[in-house]
Amino acid sequence: MKRICFICGFLIASIISWGQEMSFGKITITPYVTGLDPTTTKLLETKLRRIVTENEVAGGFDKRFIIVPSINVLSESETATIPQKTSMKVQVTFFVGDGVAGTLFNSCSMEVTGIGDNHNEALFSSIRKVNTKNPKLQNLITEAKKRIVEYYNSNAPTLISEAEGYIAAQDYENALSRLAVIPNICQHYNKAQTLISKCGNKIVERDNNSLLTKAKAAWSANPNEYGANEASAYLSQIVVSSSYYKKEIDNLTKKISQRLIQIENKRIELAEAKILSEERLEAERINASSRVTSSFISTLPSLVFNVLSWF
Repeated sequence: MKRICFICGFLIASIISWGQEMSFGKITITPYVTGLDPTTTKLLETKLRRIVTENEVAGGFDKRFIIVPSINVLSESETATIPQKTSMKVQVTFFVGDGVAGTLFNSCSMEVTGIGDNHNEALFSSIRKVNTKNPKLQNLITEAKKRIVEYYNSNAPTLISEAEGYIAAQDYENALSRLAVIPNICQHYNKAQTLISKCGNKIVERDNNSLLTKAKAAWSANPNEYGANEASAYLSQIVVSSSYYKKEIDNLTKKISQRLIQIENKRIELAEAKILSEERLEAERINASSRVTSSFISTLPSLVFNVLSWF
């Protein structure tokens, strides 16, 4: 019996991205595949992504919980046909657990068959037969969700406490990295969201001040049409969250308008800034937090998974 394991110990995990925007509150189980030829790997990754998407465990920031496949080739033979083909019967096992702690939640297996011109093509054909809607897989994910919620119900208070410390130190990136992973069905989710919004508010203010400074500098350096366009580009990105920013924007646009009128001898009208509604401001705060979290997490070292004992 020939066995191919897709994981062999303390491996560096690559974060698999499939063009899906990450958001807060989502339980996430990340597919992880290694050890196969590129074509077969790509197919299996596609299968795993479909599994996690169909079961609504994708799109969040947490990467510690993983779904890992293993292949056991039960039989392999050459057909009596001309041309000769390779026939293969394969057992595919899916493991789900906490890859960082090395805790296996559960696993399930299914048997599939395939045929191809050689070993790799037969293996590829077999994997294509994996049914992502198999009830065994759905039960596997359902049970994993429960374990993940248990994990965060237990660990979220510590994560929140760490985040509050980072917020006090004005380190919003590290604070958000702690808060972003807490799922919406965790009993501490609302507290996490309140702190995420608080971080977002500080980030919006930080960005606004930077943009305002750049706009003023651009106009001061070139008080002409070119400088006006550059300043306006910065001003258009400001989230008008208070009367302070409205006043600053209106004062600058008034100076720009008056100066351009003097230069071009014609009337120029620029719209006044409007303070956003509280609902829109809240959305901007969450968006700012999400953007910063995505950027920060992408710079972190890849996780190291301890899964040797799973097989």
